[in-house]
Amino acid sequence: MNPKIPKGFDFRAAIGQLVIISIPGDGWNGDVERLIAERKAGGFIFFRENIPGTLAALKKFTGRMKKEAVKHTGLIPFISVDEEGGRVSRLKTLIGEHPAPILLAQMGVNAVERNYAALARKVKGAGFNITWAPVLDINTNPKNPVIGDRAFSTKTEEVVACGRAALRALRKGGLFTQAKHYPGHGDTPVDSHLDLPSMDTPLAVMRGRELLPFKMAAREKADFFMTAHIHFTKVEKKLPATFSKKFLHTVARGGLGYKGLIVTDDLNMNAVKATYSMEERIRLAMNAGADMLLIRDSHENILGFLDIFERLAREGKIPLARIRESLARVKRIKRRMKKKGRG
Repeated sequence: MNPKIPKGFDFRAAIGQLVIISIPGDGWNGDVERLIAERKAGGFIFFRENIPGTLAALKKFTGRMKKEAVKHTGLIPFISVDEEGGRVSRLKTLIGEHPAPILLAQMGVNAVERNYAALARKVKGAGFNITWAPVLDINTNPKNPVIGDRAFSTKTEEVVACGRAALRALRKGGLFTQAKHYPGHGDTPVDSHLDLPSMDTPLAVMRGRELLPFKMAAREKADFFMTAHIHFTKVEKKLPATFSKKFLHTVARGGLGYKGLIVTDDLNMNAVKATYSMEERIRLAMNAGADMLLIRDSHENILGFLDIFERLAREGKIPLARIRESLARVKRIKRRMKKKGRG
């Protein structure tokens, strides 16, 4: 058991605040209700299968989730969606299309700002408080199969300038803000949805290229860094960045001065799923310094994931200090945004 557990510490409620999980169905139902009421879940991600046919139905669904989450956890929930514009868009049938980031960048920083201001208004209007945008990867590899036009540019300075404009517009529009895919997915020849990319880029090179957009995001006080499942062999001998204490703690917290939340990319992507068990994925990510774990799966498997996470915490395989550190960050950000009338 986890030593020195404070009297009355609620592991289930704590774990519920440290996840962003997929949900079953495209409207309020008993399974979603139990995730919130019984599992105390406080973070969700919507995919196309969760988007109902009308904007009114979507707003009703997300509104009910917010109401129930506050009732059962006392905190606003993170309700998120991948709405980048371009080819990554879950909501375009309801809110219309937005240009790919690379096209926006070609139109200039003012166009980037206008686009993300409009996107924030629409995403918030649908009931979400996070869109997993902008992409801050630098598209340095023309054969990259997963980033491409999702990035603003092949040039570091353009990614920094456009990323800054996007973050400021999204925050001004009332959303939590994020930066992905830390520490940089733009140079990889492999899609991490399918396999684990392995790169030999030295940290010194990354500091002058991949990490500069994230340094900007840290200064802009982005609420989230989303990790990349990439193995940088000259920085970390065995582990991908998502499981690397050097990347999540030493570089992000120490080197970049980042104080927000670190969330994993989907822990069911093949880059990590093919090699690591679910127990290992949870334990390694949390012990490396991740604050929240994101996962897309069937409802049955989501329940299993929550059970494993809670058991690891109770057994001390994830130290209580680690749980409380991340929980404090989540609460700080949620309460700050609630005071501003957001979320």
